[in-house]
Amino acid sequence: MSRHAAAGAAALLLTTAPAAWADLSAEAVWADWQALYERFGGQLTATSESYEGGVLTLEGVQLGSDLAGAEMTSSGVGPIRLIEQSDGSLTVEIPERIPFETTTTVDDETITQSGEMTFTGTDLVIREAGAGRTYDMTADAFAYVFDVPETENQEETAVSMTMRDIASTYTSGQGGSATSFVQDLTASAMAVIVGVEGEDAMDVTYEMTGITSSFAGDYGEGTVEPGASLSDLGLTYGGAIKHTGSTLSVAGTGSSGPLQIDGTSEAGSIDIDLTTEKLGYTVASTGGQLTAQVPQFPLPIAISMDELRSGFAMPIGAGPEERPFGLDIAMMNLVVDDALWSLFDPTGQLPREPATLIVDVDGSAVMTADIFGDPEAMAALGGPPGELKSATIDEIRLTVAGAELRADGAVTFPTPDPSQPVGTVNLALDGGNALLDALVALGFVPAQNAGFIRGMAGAVARPVGDDQLESTIEFTPGGGISANGMPLR
Repeated sequence: MSRHAAAGAAALLLTTAPAAWADLSAEAVWADWQALYERFGGQLTATSESYEGGVLTLEGVQLGSDLAGAEMTSSGVGPIRLIEQSDGSLTVEIPERIPFETTTTVDDETITQSGEMTFTGTDLVIREAGAGRTYDMTADAFAYVFDVPETENQEETAVSMTMRDIASTYTSGQGGSATSFVQDLTASAMAVIVGVEGEDAMDVTYEMTGITSSFAGDYGEGTVEPGASLSDLGLTYGGAIKHTGSTLSVAGTGSSGPLQIDGTSEAGSIDIDLTTEKLGYTVASTGGQLTAQVPQFPLPIAISMDELRSGFAMPIGAGPEERPFGLDIAMMNLVVDDALWSLFDPTGQLPREPATLIVDVDGSAVMTADIFGDPEAMAALGGPPGELKSATIDEIRLTVAGAELRADGAVTFPTPDPSQPVGTVNLALDGGNALLDALVALGFVPAQNAGFIRGMAGAVARPVGDDQLESTIEFTPGGGISANGMPLR
């Protein structure tokens, strides 16, 4: 869906595209915008350009692009007026309402998407800033609305995004590089609404307040060819979006019954890190509360947690060199409502302390296919898109029902046989026997199975305290495995 919306969003980018050259005439700025899109294999054109009295008027502005085999064209933007001021600055006037139509072709399938952008109380000024330029923009409100048409795998969907009280400063040419940029933005609120039609209709509303964002990057040198992938662009980009609170509402109907989910958070952030080797992002929120009524479940589900975080780092490109990856997941102090506990533990056998899950793993791999830009190679894969070379467990921790499991370590996967790793993994378990006894008492684990589990734990772990076990698992060259010095293979 985001790919289909990208071309429509190009109209907004016209008002914030960077320029890093000294001549601040209206025609030069328009030429700089066109050069930027050409840098990424796109074409930015206008059906009509007229310059008179220091004012450049653009009609029928159109964007065409071909990224990773997805060809997109959008049109209907205009008029846009670039007005030269006596103090050497430029003001940019854009229509309050900009309807657009986007045509996207992927694998010979063409999808036409329509929508509109609306601007209220917009003020955009461009000024020279040393070797670059600064774009200062304020707006009372901005709205972006579009429809995703029905396809074989997608129901018809309507999407809207609105922002209020926007203030943005964008500066190009930072740090001596003509292609670098920084951007800071604030907004009092943002709302995203998604409506899905069809048998399993659903309405999703997500709102954030107190938004601040700060990003920096570099567009890189040279020009990429049409059809290039993300790995070919040479683009670097990083920063964070933060908010001071959010609300979520999901309402759905389907053959199984109605669905209702409502949630809030006290604060949150979205971090993005794009380099020439990886794309990383982390979404986090704190002070979360969630209630859900799901079909065919007798009680509402109510949970809360101090922090919820999920982050991924994915390799970009393909080739013989190792590329980084990572996984960061955390659910801190998860509390489940007592009514839900009582469904499966009515006698209170299990401790109802907050639960925590942390998974922090990173490593490297040699990629045989570009997951961001080679759909044919990805479709032809008979296995994973790369070969694992190393993995580091920075931390794994699971705390639930009075027990805690911890792990850390590092292994490498040598060539030519990566199925025989080399390295060490450390494990520790506290309160495992007490939890197992409670599960037996509840009837979740048969007594004979509990005996087998204790026997297996005794074979690979050593006691270090009251209901505390530890184990050091070593993987040696040639496929050997030992636990606390005792050979297992």
